[in-house]
Order: sequence, then structure tokens, then C-alpha cells
Amino acid sequence: MSATTYVKHYASLHLAKTARAHHDWLLRLDAPVRVPQLYEVTGTRMILEHLEGHHPRPDDLPRVAAALGGLHAVANVRYLHTGRLDRPFEATPTLTIADFASPRVAALPQCFEFKGRPCALYKDSNIRNFILTNTHVGIIDFDDLTLAPFGYDLAKLVVSTAMTHGHMTRDLIENALDRYNSETRNIANAYCDMRQLQVYTEIHHRLTSRYLGRHGYVHRWPEFRPWL
Repeated sequence: MSATTYVKHYASLHLAKTARAHHDWLLRLDAPVRVPQLYEVTGTRMILEHLEGHHPRPDDLPRVAAALGGLHAVANVRYLHTGRLDRPFEATPTLTIADFASPRVAALPQCFEFKGRPCALYKDSNIRNFILTNTHVGIIDFDDLTLAPFGYDLAKLVVSTAMTHGHMTRDLIENALDRYNSETRNIANAYCDMRQLQVYTEIHHRLTSRYLGRHGYVHRWPEFRPWL
């Protein structure tokens, strides 16, 4: 890796090819996030533009939430408005985005209902998958991409931040949610209220708790829920 590039390694050719397809589709969206340029794919390596900046801190959540809402809104308007959360979506002839339920069936509450809701994305909004530059919010991981209801990926941002940094105030989360909803306000039925966000955080807790003690996760979510 040089000062201007970084290298992402994958365990297989298939995973590298999938990540490239995700990257290229997100780049073409021209959404209000910074997607690094892809310089080269060699076998199981992606060589990408290095974004100069830092990972978000808790106080940065409203800024990241607004960028995430903008990304979701653009994706819906340009492509996903014809999608359904219970079906895979053919984004391009070479990229099919997985449905929402199939990868999460064991973690969803029995009463959880998502059919009929508009489609946004899950892009794994782990706090470490963003870089804040002087002018942009950059996204730097392209491994995972599925359909998701609006607000679901924001909940991953909240949970990953709490598991990394610990305590956050409810006011901070409400501010982030307001900024997110402001960006998605023109999408019918996209509004995510606090109750929905709380449900989504509990799903993420079930899926993320096994990583406690790894990947920067040092705090247990149940101890730092900002609404308890």
C-alpha cells in the first residue's frame, strides 16, 4: 500500500468479483458519499484510492447519518423503487442484490413485518467502513450489499458505534435519525421512527454480538443502549 492507494484482499476470486460489482454499482449511483476509485483488480486483490481522513467518532454520527440517508434515497429513486424486500433485485446484468430476509432469517423477530416497505440498502455501516475527509463522507468497504428497509443500515451504524466507543446519548441518536429522515423525506413510506430504529438495533445486536472482543468491538450493546 502506498500513500495514495490501499489494497483489499479477499479469500476467493468470487468474493473479489462480488466486491468489485458492488463498488462499481455504488460508484455509478453518484450519491452524496465518496466512493474511492478502483485502480486495479488482480486475482483476489482490489487496489483502491486511499481516502485521507479518519473513522467517525460518536459526535460525527449525524453527519454520517445524513450521508447514509442520501445514499439510500438516491439508490431508491434510481433503481430500487421497483424492488421488493422479499425478493432479490437484479441491479445490473452482472449484479443481483440479495433480498432482506434470507441472510437474516434466524435473527428476525417472529412478528417482524417488512413486506410492502420501500427498498433501501444494507451496506454494512460498521463505523470502521466510513472515512471522514475534509469535504465528504467516504465509504471504504464493498463486501456486503443487500436490500433493507430504510433505517436498518443506520441502526448498524448506531450499534457498531456503541460497541466501539461505549455510551452515547439518546439526543445524539435522535439527531442522527432526524438527519437521516431529512434526506429520505421524498421517498414514500421511507420515514423511520425511533421505535423502528430500536427494533433494527436489536436485530443487529443478535448478528454482531459474536464479534465482541474482535474488530474493535469492546463494549456489549445491552449495556449501552441509549434509550434505557
